[in-house]
Amino acid sequence: MLRAQGVEAGVLSPKEEWFHIIQNVHNHIFTFIRNEQDEFVLDLSEGKLAYEFGVDTEKLKGMRAEDILRQYGIESIMPYYQLAFAGQTIEYELAFGERYFSSVLTPICRNGIVTEIIGSATEITEYKQMKQQMQEAEELYRSLVEDTLVGVYIAYVDEPGFVYVNPRLGDIFGYSQEELVKMTASDLVIEEERDIVRTHQERRINGDRSNIHYQFRGLCKNGNRIDVEVLQKTSTYKQKPAVIGIVQDITERKQAEELVRKSELLSVIGQMAAGVAHEIRNPLTSLKGFVQLLRAHSGGKDEYYRIMLSELDRIEFIISEFLVLAKPQVVFQRKREMQPLLEQIVMIADTHAIMHNVQILTSYADNLPAIVCEENQLKQVFLNLLKNAVEAMPNGGVVTVSASVEDGMMLIAFTDQGCGIAEEQLLKLGEPFFTTKPNGTGLGLMVSYKIIANHGGTISVCSKEETGTTFEIRLPVR
Repeated sequence: MLRAQGVEAGVLSPKEEWFHIIQNVHNHIFTFIRNEQDEFVLDLSEGKLAYEFGVDTEKLKGMRAEDILRQYGIESIMPYYQLAFAGQTIEYELAFGERYFSSVLTPICRNGIVTEIIGSATEITEYKQMKQQMQEAEELYRSLVEDTLVGVYIAYVDEPGFVYVNPRLGDIFGYSQEELVKMTASDLVIEEERDIVRTHQERRINGDRSNIHYQFRGLCKNGNRIDVEVLQKTSTYKQKPAVIGIVQDITERKQAEELVRKSELLSVIGQMAAGVAHEIRNPLTSLKGFVQLLRAHSGGKDEYYRIMLSELDRIEFIISEFLVLAKPQVVFQRKREMQPLLEQIVMIADTHAIMHNVQILTSYADNLPAIVCEENQLKQVFLNLLKNAVEAMPNGGVVTVSASVEDGMMLIAFTDQGCGIAEEQLLKLGEPFFTTKPNGTGLGLMVSYKIIANHGGTISVCSKEETGTTFEIRLPVR
């Protein structure tokens, strides 16, 4: 009543002014005092939150703290009050339904004894909801980055090394995340192409903020080389200019593109082969006819005619083989034993090997199965690879021919001790007119690839410079 009269008169005493303030704050202000029974009972409860939840001083004054908490179903926070009663300042959060509150309990001591507890409660529901939404968004973004199928990294523009890398980037290069953050971008690039990365780093340092898209050959932990594509942009990370990049292993894509390119090239060469064969066959037919007519007349040298006819037959046979490039040929495939076939090829090539001071060694697994094939075509491939192996060693050496069965495939390998083939040249093997021999045309190896492909097999090459080369043929065992 005194408070109301003061308000009407327009003049408030200090105590009335204090009551007026706490009545109108949105918080909940409350006090507990120690009574004669040494219990803490409610003495004051004011503020809009207090009225909202019905915590009225007039109704609850004199009730024990534990009874009030039990009445509102929040007795679980009683341990905080007990600590405050013992003299500690306590801060805690309370979930009440779908709302959240932050409270502080401050003990007041007189002569070393806690005589009063002053408390306040502030609603933090909106803050908690925003914090939860931020946590969920952070977890979502982190999940997207951590579980994505491409490598992601963050690096400061003016500092070497990475600030953050996701697990996929580690998988691409074979390192753990902990190892990568101790490395620099140049460590992941082959030495010959590190200038590419340095150039782009200098662009960033000089203020270039455009998106940068480039490719390079990556260097894995195990020494393997892969094709890598990078897309990066400049952003800000922890108030500092930083580069956010996406890294993708495109080795398989590059291989597929190379296969498509070779296939298209083979198609063109095939059309050319068909045209050349057609044009050459016509005059060959005439030549054969005239030679046969000459032979019918007396006085001709039969030996010369025989040689001419033999050579013309050989030219016709070579042209027929050249047609393998044009389209699949009708061939008669039969089951053939590989060991006798390889032994014939070794015998044929042995003279050529002796001339080059080369020794041919063989290694065949026991009980090699027969495979379905066109014998003459496989002989052509084997002889071509064996001849190439011999000629790769001008100073002599050893060529090893081996045959075994692995994973249901016949594996036939030709290994030399020659000068080897550079990595960039390996990618071009099998292309028409690409050869590492001074007088070669590249067509022999191209035809070999085509024949093996028509048999459902593959040819792979492993080579080290100054060490040697191995051609491996895999053919299905059927």
